[in-house]
Amino acid sequence: MNKQSTHTTVVSNLDTYLQNRPLFLSLIRAKEAELFTRFMPYKEPILDVGCGDGFFAQTVFNTVSIGLDVPQSRINEAYKSDVYKKLVQYDGVKFPFPNNSFPTVISNCVLEHINDVDRIIKEMYRVLAPGGFCIVTVMAKPWEEHLFGSIFLGNTYRQYMKKKQVHIHLLTSSEWKQTFVRSGFQIKECIGYLSPQACRFIDISHYLSLPNLCSYIFFHTWVLFPWLRFIFPMQHLAHLIEKDVPIASAGALFFVLTKNKKSRVQ
Repeated sequence: MNKQSTHTTVVSNLDTYLQNRPLFLSLIRAKEAELFTRFMPYKEPILDVGCGDGFFAQTVFNTVSIGLDVPQSRINEAYKSDVYKKLVQYDGVKFPFPNNSFPTVISNCVLEHINDVDRIIKEMYRVLAPGGFCIVTVMAKPWEEHLFGSIFLGNTYRQYMKKKQVHIHLLTSSEWKQTFVRSGFQIKECIGYLSPQACRFIDISHYLSLPNLCSYIFFHTWVLFPWLRFIFPMQHLAHLIEKDVPIASAGALFFVLTKNKKSRVQ
């Protein structure tokens, strides 16, 4: 994908997200959606691990075979969407699927929130078919290092935001790679996104998004007036987030993982 098509895709994703979600989330998801689109098509059936309310999958895909999440997530909201052919709730420990079931497993910004992340990654590996692909995004250690608030409040602010965002694992790129390899995956590609400047602006945009939080609390919708997205400088925002970033300084990482064709999980 060339620079112009990347920019166009990110702008389109931003437009979609800003009609439905807060600014800070839109900035992150717009780039992630572009990265997932870049590696299409994906072989079906597709398993979406940690599907949440399904809005991200709806933005990127026409349909996804199965959405998987725990009962205490927002999976009940995903039932309102027609993007998933099937939704499955599980116990947060073992996926209710046989070994080698899916040629494609996806997971968007989920693993950093899970306590026993090694167990879940091993489950992703177990259900992935040999030769299949696991497409994953994760937040990384530089995310908290580049938060705007940490300029003034240092580690106190970083720890506050880590707790607020339920980031249990914010690992370096090397640590994330080791985690995936430890579970058996081969790393085909690792792409960094969210530059230090983007991280700082997204942190500021958390506070600009407070009206969205109020809207969600009182009206159960993140955006009351979708047309207000036109107040945002869409082109400039896209330029802020659209570039791939060196993985050592990236606030988040996009992984393409695979399972050896000869592998047979018993």
